[in-house]
Formats: sequence, structure tokens, C-alpha cells
Amino acid sequence: MSDGISLSQELVSNILQNIAQHDESAQQDMMVNVQYLVAIAGYLAADYPGPASERDEMLEHLHAFMKHVCDERAGSQQPSPAAAAATPDAAGSSIATDDPAVGIWKPE
Repeated sequence: MSDGISLSQELVSNILQNIAQHDESAQQDMMVNVQYLVAIAGYLAADYPGPASERDEMLEHLHAFMKHVCDERAGSQQPSPAAAAATPDAAGSSIATDDPAVGIWKPE
């Protein structure tokens, strides 16, 4: 994802479980989870020790980083079997990953 941090499904699951313990509606609505995560980032950013202009610049960088992570994750997810069946002529190759249930497909 980036230099210096490492996301894992376990870390994300643990955080979401904590949010769900705090607010049961998070179990039914993923947007509630996202709102909590963004609110926590804003809460922490409010304590930035520099001037407001630097804090705003930091928030812009965090927004760009969040978009990068989102795009990277969305691009790495496998298409559903229905979507794969809809494009039988797609040429490409599959790259194995550490998780045997997940692979990375690269177009040729």
C-alpha cells in the first residue's frame, strides 16, 4: 500500500469490530464504518501542532492517499464469476498470491 504502513484484513476486521461494538448500526451499513474512520482521522488531525494552513495541506495529502489506496484495492479485486462469464474472450494471465483464494489478473 505505501512505504511504512501495512494494511491487513485482520487489522481492518478488528477495527470494524470495535466500531460495531460502539455503534450497532455499523454492522448493517458499511457507510457508517467509513464515516467513523473519516471522523477519527479528522479528530486526530485537529491536534496537528502546526498552523491551520499546514493542517489543511496535510488533509489534502491524506485525501490523495486515501484515494490511492481505494483505487489500488478496487483494482486488485477479482471480478465476480458473472462478470468473468460475460467476457469470455478476455486475454490475460493470473498471478498467484499468498492467499490461494485470491489472485491477480493482468491483461495481455
